[in-house]
Amino acid sequence: MAPRLTPRPPWLLATLCLLTLTGCFDVTQELWFEPDGTARVVVDLAVPKSVGTLAKLTGGKELTALIEEQRQQARAAVAQDPNVVDLTLRQHEEGAFLHLVQELKVKDATKLPELFRKIADSAASQQREAQGTWDFRIERNGGNYVFTQRFVPDKAFAGANGFDPAERAGEAIAKELMKSLLAKNFITLRVHGPGIVEANGTVNEKKDTVEWKVSLAELLDAPPEGREFRAVVDAGEPLWLWPVVIGVPLAVLGLAISAARRRRSFGG
Repeated sequence: MAPRLTPRPPWLLATLCLLTLTGCFDVTQELWFEPDGTARVVVDLAVPKSVGTLAKLTGGKELTALIEEQRQQARAAVAQDPNVVDLTLRQHEEGAFLHLVQELKVKDATKLPELFRKIADSAASQQREAQGTWDFRIERNGGNYVFTQRFVPDKAFAGANGFDPAERAGEAIAKELMKSLLAKNFITLRVHGPGIVEANGTVNEKKDTVEWKVSLAELLDAPPEGREFRAVVDAGEPLWLWPVVIGVPLAVLGLAISAARRRRSFGG
């Protein structure tokens, strides 16, 4: 059986080509866990407005046009999925940057990684150009969600490979060049929920948000096992469930008492 490819989130696939053209972009990903089991993820890719004046990519398409094509491919990949509540693609300008925003709402938070895989499959040709892979997981553990997002750099960026000294030197130079291009650009991940139980990021005072902010250069310099972002989020069962949770045992107890009384009455 062929090994299963690790999924890449849609924003990563759409931004890889920016590396050699601009070296200037930021990514913000925010994920909300709702008490009813649904989830919402918003990915904001900020690119310089000047990118439209750069050289066109192969095929005569400008970078922004290529990104828009990939966003539409993402929409087509998940449009018919029953777990999708809504997928919105929008853009706005802020200062010198153009923000390309993708918002996805799902019925079941734990199935969000499956949708990411579908989107990754829809852009398979771009996967070959990736500088790393994202392993994205959401699992339910009792009353909590366990969120894990791990970036694993491709072998060429994880360390020198092979035995050819020239090849190893070339890989080292390429890695350092990429790091210098991305040193001032960041990826920001935020996870929101009814309560953050534990996390390896920065948790706010209200304990309902955890944040990681990492330079893209630091990601490329991750160890071979990757860089992991992890949080345990309280699922926050809605209040309307409590009458069900408490009411069922009380109803059973009431029936048992009623039956006992009837038996005593018949016995008397």
